[in-house]
Amino acid sequence: MTNDEFKKLMAMQKRINSGRIELPRIGEKGRIIDVVSNTSKDVFVIDLDRRSAISLSKVKLQERHMNSLIGMVRLEIDARPHINPDGRKLSRNHIHIYSEGYGTSVAFELNEISKELFRDIGDYNKVFNDFCEFCKISLDGITIQGVM
Repeated sequence: MTNDEFKKLMAMQKRINSGRIELPRIGEKGRIIDVVSNTSKDVFVIDLDRRSAISLSKVKLQERHMNSLIGMVRLEIDARPHINPDGRKLSRNHIHIYSEGYGTSVAFELNEISKELFRDIGDYNKVFNDFCEFCKISLDGITIQGVM
C-alpha cells in the first residue's frame, strides 16, 4: 500500500457494522469490531486488547484494513517503549501509523498526533472514542457496553 492509498483509507468516513459492541474489561483480549466504509466496499476491523500480566492499565487498539490485510493504526497505552527506525525512543504511550517507507509503521508520541485526542489515557471509554474519532469511525447510534 502506498502512503497516498493509506491517506485515502484514513480519510474515509466509516461506521461500526453493528448496533451494539462490548468493549473488553481489564485483562481481556481478543475482541474484534467489524467496521465498514460509508462510501466504498472497504472493510476494516478494530482489534481490542487489554491483556497484560504486569500492568492493569495496558491497552492496545488497532485498526486494520481487511481488503489489503494492512495494519493501519495501532494505539498503545502503558506498553513497552519503542525505538523508531530513526533511532528516536518513544514513551510507553504512543501510536503507530502505517508508513510505506518504513515497512509497516512509524510510532509517534500521542501529543504529536493531536492536541485534543488521547488526553485522558486512564479512561478506556474515552481512549476508545478518541481512537474511533482519529480513524474517522462513527459511533452514532452504537450502544457501547463492557467497560468498568
